[in-house]
Amino acid sequence: MNEKIMEEYQQYLRGKYRKTHTQKNYYRFVNDFQEWLGETKGKSIEELKPEDTHEYRVYCIEKYSVNGNVGRLSALNNFTGKFLGREDLLINAPNSEPANKQVLSREELDKYVAVAETPLEKLVVSLQVDGLLRPAEICELKISNIDFENRKLYLDDTKTGNNYIIISKSLVDMITDYEEHRVHPKREEDEGRLIIIDKGNRKGLPPTSSRPDFVYNLTKRLAVRAEIKRNIYPYLIKPSVITNYFNENVNPKTIQRMARHKYIETTLRYDHTDDMTVKEFLDRRNDEPQSAQAQNNEKTELKKTAEILQRLVNGEIDIEELAKEIGSLKHKEHKDDMAYT
Repeated sequence: MNEKIMEEYQQYLRGKYRKTHTQKNYYRFVNDFQEWLGETKGKSIEELKPEDTHEYRVYCIEKYSVNGNVGRLSALNNFTGKFLGREDLLINAPNSEPANKQVLSREELDKYVAVAETPLEKLVVSLQVDGLLRPAEICELKISNIDFENRKLYLDDTKTGNNYIIISKSLVDMITDYEEHRVHPKREEDEGRLIIIDKGNRKGLPPTSSRPDFVYNLTKRLAVRAEIKRNIYPYLIKPSVITNYFNENVNPKTIQRMARHKYIETTLRYDHTDDMTVKEFLDRRNDEPQSAQAQNNEKTELKKTAEILQRLVNGEIDIEELAKEIGSLKHKEHKDDMAYT
């Protein structure tokens, strides 16, 4: 393995990418490729040819999942194309496939929130559910990140577009209560960290983003306490909250901002509406006869929505303009509904 070139690549990643998550993953995936290259082909990076990267792509497709290969092969393209300047070595990286996860219902989410007992548990749950934060983001929070006056919580390292979240009033209460009970850090360097572990052999130390098992273990513990029988893990909480927002007819643009997604398409990937939800909706529609006015409003809405979608197909508007027009249509509908009640 060429350690010198990997050191140079690591420096390149630090200069090119602000997010440590991206730096670590790209470095790890390229390191895996180098090991494969040496063990399978008996070659070094200097001897690399296009057939080698293409053969590695086939190897990855056979061994790993599609979504796992998105980052793995994108990292290789970053290394060969951008760092080495060898465009002849580029390969086709797959697009991610949306996974239709069996998310938590609103009732299950409410039970999960309700069983949190200690100030630390309540804070972490609120950061997951109200803040829609990832485990690594929760672990790295600093006290200085909190702006109570403007109700903002800033993030030093995030995968998404916006680097802060809007704090709900309940989250403000959770943070305030937790700060009064926060365990004193063992090390002076951790004084500024918000989350300090309150029990066990790591008591007095902050969790780390490289090993966010603190959030994982806490999530598992609360799921058992809430008597949720199926497999629950931290990365199921965010899509569960977002899916329930969709089911509760929250404006998609509002959800997009809460999730800090740059593109609305990213938000829509989190909408894990399943067949049962659709059946329940259709059953409710059949059981609740509509007034003539409501039926007329629905026909008008469908017609206007179809016209907006056709404008998208014709290239007259983009995705962002589509979302705005749909949101405007929904807002007008709500006002019309209010007028007839």
